[in-house]
Amino acid sequence: MSTTVPIPRQIRRQLTPVTRTLAPLLDVGVLTHNGGLLAGLTCRATVEAARRSITAPSAVYVAWDVRCCCRYVGSVCRRSSTAVADRLGEHHQHPDEGPARRSSWVLLTVLPIRADAPPRIVRAAEGWAACFLAPLDGTAHPSIDLTQVPAALAASLAA
Repeated sequence: MSTTVPIPRQIRRQLTPVTRTLAPLLDVGVLTHNGGLLAGLTCRATVEAARRSITAPSAVYVAWDVRCCCRYVGSVCRRSSTAVADRLGEHHQHPDEGPARRSSWVLLTVLPIRADAPPRIVRAAEGWAACFLAPLDGTAHPSIDLTQVPAALAASLAA
């Protein structure tokens, strides 16, 4: 039984500029031919669903509420196929915000980042995604450097 869900049209519309901008940093094969995100990268925002369906060790993740509003943008860069689920569990266990996150975060969309990207580039990708999506929760997003657009960051990986 698959735990992934189709990406609602409202979310797909919000993600389009993000995926187009981050495309050079995204893991090969996660984008459709027209720059959209594959449906298999969205699941219910539960640790169990993420553990069953998301295997990216490095990613930017986006939590959505029932109205398809962006609640949170975060990133993870670990050496585990359960990295996203583990990070989501940490969010859910937060002593102050955990209960609210468990109830308001309904869907989770994951943007897998290239395996050769170091943590600083994964964090930069998070900053770019947060800039586009303006999440309602969370304020500690990395600053973006306008001279270091994702394409330039990707080019630096090849150098």
